Amino acid sequence: GAALHVHGFGTSVFIHGGNFKGGKGSDDGDDGLSIYALNGGDVHIYSGSFEGEMEVGDSSMIAFYGCFRKNDTTVTGVFVDETNLEVNVRTRNGGKVMFISVSVQECETAPSSAPTNVPTLSPQPTMPRPNGGSKNGGFCGFIIMAAFTV
Repeated sequence: GAALHVHGFGTSVFIHGGNFKGGKGSDDGDDGLSIYALNGGDVHIYSGSFEGEMEVGDSSMIAFYGCFRKNDTTVTGVFVDETNLEVNVRTRNGGKVMFISVSVQECETAPSSAPTNVPTLSPQPTMPRPNGGSKNGGFCGFIIMAAFTV
């Protein structure tokens, strides 16, 4: 069976390390999966070792934090702690795979996927935008109030 089975809307798992090795001998179709997420469960992976494919389906999401790329079903990359990853990730019924870059890690290329139907996220800019972040021209105003008593 699956090393980690995440099931249900509102269920979130945060993985910061560990070894996830899928088992054998299950008759429910998920033999050897290291991660199995379905029915709205979310998995956030910051580091770890994964032996066996991953599957994400039914409006669930698996997010990889670091420098990652996807080509067809193969996800490759490196986590912030310099742990390498190469794993097959299958999606079905609205399952999503996301690549989220981390500001403390410099990637050679931006997170990407091929084909490009997988969303990627980048961190918010760390420098302030001109005009206070406004898309329009800047505006500054002052209100002066004075009270006089006699």
